[in-house]
Amino acid sequence: MVWGYVGPTGPEHWASLAPEYALCGEGVQQSPVDITGYERAGVPALSFSYSGEVRGAALVRGSIVVEFGPGSSMALGDLHYELQSAHFHAPAEHTVDDEAFTAELHMVHEDASGEALVVGVLYQLGPPNPVLQAMLNAASGEAADFPSGAAGFTPRSTAFYNYTGSKTTPPCHEPVAWVVLRDPGTVSQEQVDALQAFSGGPNNRPVQPLRGRRIVLVGG
Repeated sequence: MVWGYVGPTGPEHWASLAPEYALCGEGVQQSPVDITGYERAGVPALSFSYSGEVRGAALVRGSIVVEFGPGSSMALGDLHYELQSAHFHAPAEHTVDDEAFTAELHMVHEDASGEALVVGVLYQLGPPNPVLQAMLNAASGEAADFPSGAAGFTPRSTAFYNYTGSKTTPPCHEPVAWVVLRDPGTVSQEQVDALQAFSGGPNNRPVQPLRGRRIVLVGG
């Protein structure tokens, strides 16, 4: 089923495009959200061990998506997840205390039972981002330069927001564990323009109602 970000196939219509998309309208743990009213907590600990290869890039539903070979994982407390894929949204999908960001990287993970955890990295305008540039080059048919493999995707922030949400694209599956890093990185305006050229314009879902969900800020 065709869906998009503008017009009759845009986010406000996703739930009516196909029966399997019903959660996009009926779900009670939908993402993204405005990250606000969060509580501070000391646990769970977050750690990354990205060491596998990057398996090129492809255009999927207007987004540049990279997939990863085995060997890259993360842990959230006692829970362990394998890194599967990554893609960018511009503008960013999550906001923090109503502050909007220029772009957002989503790194999709799964545990042994197939349950999903997505790490979100927020970006402001500034110096170009090497990971995004490598993805843009690969999507353009140029030589993809991921010199560090998956290790180059390792987040640098240690403080993060944690909440329970959903996938931000149809069928909007929930629940999904979310880890949104507190400290933003930077992307250049040229990179944002190139990213939106691939996606045909902005490719962000608007924020969804929080519905009383608990958000915790760990670290920082």
